[in-house]
Amino acid sequence: MTVAASRDRSRYRNRPSDTVEDGSGCLTIGVHLTNTGLASGAPLNLTEATYLSARSAMTDDGLPSLHGKPTFISKIGPWLLTIPSVLIGILLVELFCGLFVQSIGNDPGRDRRVFFFDGQNAIFENQEDIFTYLPHSQIRHLLAFFSDDDFVVEYDYRFRSNNTGLVQDADIVPERESVLLLGDSFTEGQGAEPWFRLVSPVIDKLGYQPINGGILGTGFQQWLKLDRYLVAKNIKIRKLVVLFISDDYHRPVWHIPPAVLECLSAPAPCRVEDSTFYRLPPREEVSSWIARVRTARGPMKTRLKLSAAALLPASHRVYRYFKQQFRSAQAEQESHAAIAELIRIYGPKNVAFIHLPQKDEVGHGPSKLGLKARHAIEDAGGKLSDGFKLCQLTVTDYYTNDEHPNKSGYSKIAACAASVINELVAEGSHDRPAAHS
Repeated sequence: MTVAASRDRSRYRNRPSDTVEDGSGCLTIGVHLTNTGLASGAPLNLTEATYLSARSAMTDDGLPSLHGKPTFISKIGPWLLTIPSVLIGILLVELFCGLFVQSIGNDPGRDRRVFFFDGQNAIFENQEDIFTYLPHSQIRHLLAFFSDDDFVVEYDYRFRSNNTGLVQDADIVPERESVLLLGDSFTEGQGAEPWFRLVSPVIDKLGYQPINGGILGTGFQQWLKLDRYLVAKNIKIRKLVVLFISDDYHRPVWHIPPAVLECLSAPAPCRVEDSTFYRLPPREEVSSWIARVRTARGPMKTRLKLSAAALLPASHRVYRYFKQQFRSAQAEQESHAAIAELIRIYGPKNVAFIHLPQKDEVGHGPSKLGLKARHAIEDAGGKLSDGFKLCQLTVTDYYTNDEHPNKSGYSKIAACAASVINELVAEGSHDRPAAHS
């Protein structure tokens, strides 16, 4: 017997069962070998050839190799268990949601909105990672809501952008001390002629240049960037009024995607499924355009990029939910930091926040998200005005289908904003701050 075989032999001992001697003094394969790691017991009368034959037979039968090398089955075994488990999990989600949460997979109401714009070129202009309207533009904005077989026009109005691309009749003059209003579509005045026209004369009389920094769909971090954008243009901002709704607190910074700009530039090259904003077509073509949008957003859409949503609507909605939760959490952190930064830049005496109610908050009070925004303002030492009480908005001050205020609602917002502006300027009248850059 060789030295190697002797070493191998020393690692194994004979179990008494099934041992048969074949007359040559050698044990057959029927011997059970147990690894002890130590030489123990009486020496086995096992030749090197027979021992190696036993090892070869064990490996060939698919058992783990004595050298520790995994076999093919051991490699793919975990996947053979994981893949069916994932598929069964997905099917259970679809089944459960289909039976008990049937709203999952259905089109949300806001997907039935169709935004039409008419004006110069692509309407909007990106400023790095934020955006404004194109400067010196006359813009028409029409919102339609479609049903399964018809549509209604919710509003149709016109407004003008100034030299900085903001919704304002007057151009902004550099070096002049200014009061800047920051906010989203509620501040812009989406849905009616800009209510800023009612507040602008009030600010003028107080000795400041009025600036409307309201832009649809934006939030706190984007407002901070817009403020810095204006300051870089040598605009002297002395006072800041931030009008916000609860949803603004979890909105990330964004700009207009190329596909949307293409749809706003001209109807012909537009892929309706890639945008929510569209160029306003001729009047006689509006109905057919809305029909195209209705089809593109239909539940049976089979385009490749939407195949997951079409085939597994519940799972896709669950995925989108958690993805949105992650983005919202990140945006909330950025909003918290932006609030503190605006207060740090201008000082607590020169910044006022007005919390306006969303349509679904009227009569119920601020949502949890709105309370987070309020706490962030308080933590930073900011001044907060409760627009729920101050502006006295009711449900009738909002559009029927859309969530924006109507003309009556915007008149109330203008009145309470003017009140806050007067108070803000009066408190600092004896201590006018230096312009910030």
